[in-house]
Amino acid sequence: MPTMNSWRDLIACRLCWKIAFAVFTLILAVESVILVPSYQRFEQNRLRQIADGAIIATEPTLAASGYGTHRPLLARGVANSIGQYGILGALVAGRDSEILATSGATAGLKSQLDLAQPMGKGARRSGDGAWLDVAWPSAEGLKIAVRVDTSRVADEGVAFALRIAGLVAVIVLVVTAGTMLVLHRLVLRPVLRLRESSLAAGADPDAADSHVVARGPRDEIGELIDAHNALLGRVAESKRRDREVAEERARFLSHHEPLTGLPNRAALLEHLRQVRLGPKGAPGAVSLYLINVLAFRVLNASFGSAQCDELLLRFAAQLKRSCAPADFVAHFGADRFAVVRANGEFAPAKAAEFAEWILAGVSEGYDLGGAAAVSLAVRVGIASAAAHNLDGTTLVNEAELALARTRAEDGARYEFYSPAFGEEAKSRQALSRDLERGIAAGEMFVVLQPKFALLQEGGVRLSGAEVLVRWRHPARGLIKPDEFIPLAESTGLIVPLGNRILADACSLVRDWLDRHGWAPRLAVNLSARQFSLHDLDLHLEKALALARITADYLEVEVTESAAMKDVQQTA
Repeated sequence: MPTMNSWRDLIACRLCWKIAFAVFTLILAVESVILVPSYQRFEQNRLRQIADGAIIATEPTLAASGYGTHRPLLARGVANSIGQYGILGALVAGRDSEILATSGATAGLKSQLDLAQPMGKGARRSGDGAWLDVAWPSAEGLKIAVRVDTSRVADEGVAFALRIAGLVAVIVLVVTAGTMLVLHRLVLRPVLRLRESSLAAGADPDAADSHVVARGPRDEIGELIDAHNALLGRVAESKRRDREVAEERARFLSHHEPLTGLPNRAALLEHLRQVRLGPKGAPGAVSLYLINVLAFRVLNASFGSAQCDELLLRFAAQLKRSCAPADFVAHFGADRFAVVRANGEFAPAKAAEFAEWILAGVSEGYDLGGAAAVSLAVRVGIASAAAHNLDGTTLVNEAELALARTRAEDGARYEFYSPAFGEEAKSRQALSRDLERGIAAGEMFVVLQPKFALLQEGGVRLSGAEVLVRWRHPARGLIKPDEFIPLAESTGLIVPLGNRILADACSLVRDWLDRHGWAPRLAVNLSARQFSLHDLDLHLEKALALARITADYLEVEVTESAAMKDVQQTA
């Protein structure tokens, strides 16, 4: 039996109501068509019953009167029949149609005698249906005609029609209710399940197959459910494939450089982790070759990004050809590449041979559409570690230190990592922090290197001085300029240090003028980075203004390489 929710669903089912209304209308139309002949048959049968009743009632009365042998008695018998079985009038005639007896309403009844047939066939009814004339021959040869009351037949017909209509209404309601229940069981419930399944699958397409409908009956609805479930399965499978493709694509993009298609830094670290977690019997040592293309930014500025992208593609292809199939080649972005080799034992001689092989393979000329092929300057930093104790990040950092070492060593094309590099890097980092603090704390001071002019008459004259910088470290004492000046250049601290020296030199000139009334011309060196500042003139003017001296007392010195780096800016 349907539950309360099922009843609510059934009542709210628009499709069920449409089908039920169609069934209701169809049954009603069929029953209406049947009701008309049924009513007519009822009326005919009722009139026959009345006629038969009149005949049955009249015959015994006439038989008792002797069928005309005694006319007064016959007349009395005819009169006695009036009122019985609705007889309104009666007429008896002999064989020669002579009227023997009449009684009641007999107007026009005589004409019916000529139509007398056995069992009252050929009866005639009035136009308003109030009476019926029936004539028949008796067994004795007499002709009998009676008029019976039929005024109630119409009411009885209406009552009959109403009974039939009521029965039809009950049948229609029962059939409609049954149809609704059948529709609920065979159509509505499957359709509702399909609707809920479709809505749920639409809201969760990735798991559409988890919203399939239970197997339906083996009919068209069941076939529809099977097709629906199959569709959900295909949708879920398609979404899974799309997701897998998207995830694989995202993984590829996150682990590969988009330009060269080579694995990136994250992929290299993952590869090193897999090597460390690999099965027993894996190579005992892993070597990392970090490769740097020098002056790539200059090439990019000279030839443009499009041609330099093509250059990187060719470089990557050539690097792959220079390596063995088992080597892992990666692109760290921009001008950095890496090669990982798994060796049984790390042999420096073989590592150096491989580094030279790489350098020979990738340093050849690359045609970028210019007049001459471009030859690349390449440097390689090499680091190695035992496979079972491998830390990818540490190995990369060690290769970075080795690569940085090639810049410090003039002419070195590749360099091996040494633990001393790490200590040197830590010391350099600590010194960089101290330098930044020292500039802010005023630990830097200037000394002067005098310049003398030889006089013609003999002797010398102080013509100026060059300003030099010194650093008095609170813990280490005096630190040589050749130790902290390159550090300041590489870290960018040379700009605030140069500004400090410039201000101190101008202040020194002001102090001499105030004390002695004269001062020598001081020369201050400008670093390449200072000279490239677009507001260098403003810095110079500010320093002169704060010290209240003219530009005649200040001389700036720049290196030729700094001046020629950007001729327009220099001018």
